[in-house]
Amino acid sequence: MRLGNRLIAICAAVGLGLTSVCAWAGEVRQVQLNTGASGTRAEISLVGSGGYKTLSLSSPNRLVIDFPDSSAVHNLKMPAAQGVVTAVRTGQPVPGTFRVVFDLAASVSPFRPQMQREGNESKLVIEWPGDGPATAARP
Repeated sequence: MRLGNRLIAICAAVGLGLTSVCAWAGEVRQVQLNTGASGTRAEISLVGSGGYKTLSLSSPNRLVIDFPDSSAVHNLKMPAAQGVVTAVRTGQPVPGTFRVVFDLAASVSPFRPQMQREGNESKLVIEWPGDGPATAARP
C-alpha cells in the first residue's frame, strides 16, 4: 500500500472511531424543578447514553449529579429555586463530564433517583420529601 493510501486509511479509521464515540455520548437538554404537597421534584432530560452518578454533600448541603461522557445543549437554562432547592448550577469537573449541582436548604436525602427511558431520550427524576407549596395542576 502506498504512503498516501495508508494515510487515507488511517484517517478514515480514526474518523470512524470518533464518530462512534460521539454517537454514544449523552446530552443534557433541560433541567426542571417543581414543588408540590409531597416535596420537590427535579427532572433532567437527556438524549443519548444517559449514564449518571450522584453524590450527596454537606456543609453546605448539595446533591451533585455527574453525567460521564456527556455535555449540555448550548445556553442550557437553570430553573429558579423552589422548595428545598435553593439554587441549581452546572459545571465540568473533568473533561467530558457534565455536572448538575442542586444546592439544598436542609440536610434532606432524595428518594432513589429514577431513570425513565423512551427510545434514545431519557429523563432522570429526583424527588426530595417535604412540605412545600402546592403547584397548580397542569391541564
